Amino acid sequence: MSLKNQTVLITGASSGIGAEIAKKFAREGYDLLLLGRNEDRLKKVQSECVNAKTEILAFDLIEVNKFSSAIKTKLSTLSPITVLINNAGIYKPGSFLETQESEWISQFQVNLLSAVQLTQLVWPEFKKNKKGSVLNISSTLGIKPTAGTGAYSATKAAMINWTLSLAQEGGADNIRVNCICPGIVDTPIHDFHSMNSESKNKVTSQMSSYQLLSFIGQPSDVAESAYFIASDLSRWTTGSVLSVDGGIGIK
Repeated sequence: MSLKNQTVLITGASSGIGAEIAKKFAREGYDLLLLGRNEDRLKKVQSECVNAKTEILAFDLIEVNKFSSAIKTKLSTLSPITVLINNAGIYKPGSFLETQESEWISQFQVNLLSAVQLTQLVWPEFKKNKKGSVLNISSTLGIKPTAGTGAYSATKAAMINWTLSLAQEGGADNIRVNCICPGIVDTPIHDFHSMNSESKNKVTSQMSSYQLLSFIGQPSDVAESAYFIASDLSRWTTGSVLSVDGGIGIK
């Protein structure tokens, strides 16, 4: 049983922001259930969650309902679940006329509907225990969209709105629901993440000029904020939408 006697379920935990959130919660003494598409990468993150009881489950979140029994089985081996972090997302930019219907559907399914399905899965446990925290990882594009990101931005705006609605439903049962909107973070979702050093520095230098703080974020920047708002450190916070974006949202 974990030091905290609590479990956190994190989606998109095989890399980037999700992996850093997992390691942060592990350091703080939580049990973890990590979901992602790549089993090898999940195993790597699992090995880095030192001294934490960690289970992993690899599947595509488009198929959440097919894996609901497996998720429940994994959770039964851990401490009671108290935190759900809906972090997984896919990003397919493109102009309105270039974006196919299938790309709209896939982004809504992964970025929003899978989060809804997972939350429905654990919500009864939260209600029974009168304790729960849902953290949705949205995006500054959900607040301030840009051209060529229509489908993705729409999914993230919907996630913000859903967060506010769900917080109102959960309050009576001591279930908190909050949202973080990261800006440009150096993760695999961006093409520049895997560029060679020279090309990457050129791209990120330009992107840094968009920030008030003059540098793009790292996954650990979001992970620290995620732990604060999802854990008991923020026990009196619900329905919040926190921008962690270097100031890009107001520049």
